[in-house]
Amino acid sequence: MKVDLGMAQLNQLAFGYWQSQALFAAVTVGVFDALADGPLPAAEVGSRCGVPADPALRLLDACVAIRLLTRSPDGEYANTPHTQRLLTTASPESVVRWTRVMARWYEPWGDITQALRDGKPVEDRALRLGEDPVYLADFILGMHQYNVRSADLLAHAVDQQGARTLVDVGGGAGTYSIAFCRAWQDLRCEVVDLGAVVPLARETVEAAGLTDRIRVRTGDYYSDAFGAADVDVVLLSNVLHQESPQVCVDILRRARAALAEGGRVLVHGHFLDEARTSPAFTTLHNLSALVLWDGGRSYTVAEMTALMQEAGLGSIQELPAPEGSAKLLVGQASA
Repeated sequence: MKVDLGMAQLNQLAFGYWQSQALFAAVTVGVFDALADGPLPAAEVGSRCGVPADPALRLLDACVAIRLLTRSPDGEYANTPHTQRLLTTASPESVVRWTRVMARWYEPWGDITQALRDGKPVEDRALRLGEDPVYLADFILGMHQYNVRSADLLAHAVDQQGARTLVDVGGGAGTYSIAFCRAWQDLRCEVVDLGAVVPLARETVEAAGLTDRIRVRTGDYYSDAFGAADVDVVLLSNVLHQESPQVCVDILRRARAALAEGGRVLVHGHFLDEARTSPAFTTLHNLSALVLWDGGRSYTVAEMTALMQEAGLGSIQELPAPEGSAKLLVGQASA
């Protein structure tokens, strides 16, 4: 019988969330942590996770089917090497917090039709930026878990050019400040973020052993200055997609005002191609910005370049970034 490729693709898309929900449920109830020390029968996993035996068995079997777990001939379940490395809390490579954030975002994504009709988010950003402390910690530290994998490569992609100071605006856990300090000799950084974020960033910086080179301070990027014409580099990493063009220009103007002579503004993020139909991730990222960030959107390189120029930045250079759909735009203060 001839396979209907169109229907096969449609099935994959329509049922795709079933797999993600199985992943999210397994992380949320603690399946992978329950198995971190070795294989267990389903009943014991369910007991440790607070899930009755039959539902636990269904979840575990689904996780085997989507290759998150293995099952032995005698019925014991075990983490795969990848889940042991990435989805157990104690692993140094854990992305459990990031996965919990993705699970949280399933709910607003589920209301995307409403977001499309209203043209505005269906979740208030304040929830993940301070109102819900558990969500805040997962969001800030989860993004750190995700971005730390490519941050060092990004920092090495940019020439230091004698820079000695960097202000990391909306810097979250300080992921990129840590990376740039490792890549650039004698660099000193300042992470600027909301008051609720500051303790989390300080913990991350301390864990990296860089408290002597990275300062963390409270600041609101909607209104505060980032420096007084004395900063060599202002970094805006994965920030501007959260904002409207008007807000972007305002942030970029204050970034430009912070620069010392010869200073640079680095804008890092996921950009659409000029046709706006690829990369596929960024087209979906654009929808995510609608669902989650009031005024947010994904930009093309040409659109962001125009906003940077409007803010008084020139000599804008486009550099590749480690992530396939990301780029780094570098602008200098123009006369």
